Amino acid sequence: MPLKCMTAVTRTVTNYVSKMRISGFLLVLLACGAHPRPTVEVTSESDTPFGAAANFKPVAFGVEVGGKPGARPVVLIPGLGCPGEVWTETVAHLGEDYETHVLTLSGFAGRPPIKEPLSAAVRRDLTRYIRSRRLKAPIIVGHSMGGFIAYWLAAAHPDLVGPVIVVDAGPALSGDLDDAQQLRARWKHASDEEFVAQTRAAFTAMTSVPRRMESVIAAVTRSDRRAIGDAIYEMVTTDLSKEVHEIEAPVLVIAADGGYQQRIREQIESIPDHTMVVVPKTRHFVMFDAPEAFYRAIDSFLAAHPGKPAR
Repeated sequence: MPLKCMTAVTRTVTNYVSKMRISGFLLVLLACGAHPRPTVEVTSESDTPFGAAANFKPVAFGVEVGGKPGARPVVLIPGLGCPGEVWTETVAHLGEDYETHVLTLSGFAGRPPIKEPLSAAVRRDLTRYIRSRRLKAPIIVGHSMGGFIAYWLAAAHPDLVGPVIVVDAGPALSGDLDDAQQLRARWKHASDEEFVAQTRAAFTAMTSVPRRMESVIAAVTRSDRRAIGDAIYEMVTTDLSKEVHEIEAPVLVIAADGGYQQRIREQIESIPDHTMVVVPKTRHFVMFDAPEAFYRAIDSFLAAHPGKPAR
């Protein structure tokens, strides 16, 4: 999830960030190479297609449900440290034609953390959530870390999901085991002042609309720093690029306008039905930087892949 050239002020921030080696943190948000993923056992509560109990309560995320009950379901997953708020405008754009399920992941934006690896836990709990709520072929939308999880869910459970929209993410990230350990330690052990400074410097550079990012940054700074560090470690050491060929759903990747487009293209090449759109003059938060172009891309994609009859 690339970053573009910055203004003089942002360059000053970036120099400070480089000294603290936050570039490693940003690499976690880039779609680069990584290591083989750990094996995570995913179980269901029964062998039926909708095996999870109707009252299933996920531990890996919280959910805010909106839109029209019973309409075409959409699950929206935010990125590292972010609140579900990053999807507020997208939910408003979707309107009453959809039933929206907006996630905020545990340990992020003030939610209590969990001890187990977060991306794997979200994949497991989201699988059960979809089954328990009897969501038929839900659209999965994920940004950044949320996009990484979207790839994983669609590859692991190809019969469970509908169209997938990934925003500025690839299925593998850069770094080796040493990098992952150092990044995890740096975030877990940051002081209060360091954590806020690192967060503000990194996230401010991810959009050309800094005012829109202020409330997001405030939420990210309420994240558990251990959860941030552990999530970074998990993603750096988890490579999904050799698994995405299992995805049966159509996939739209909306990428920022930067230098990592080719890496994303190479990583998603094996997905049988995929389209990649690069939105000009955007940074990592594409939906903030160019909302009209972003909405055109998702509207066209969803119109081309209509849903099944309402449940």
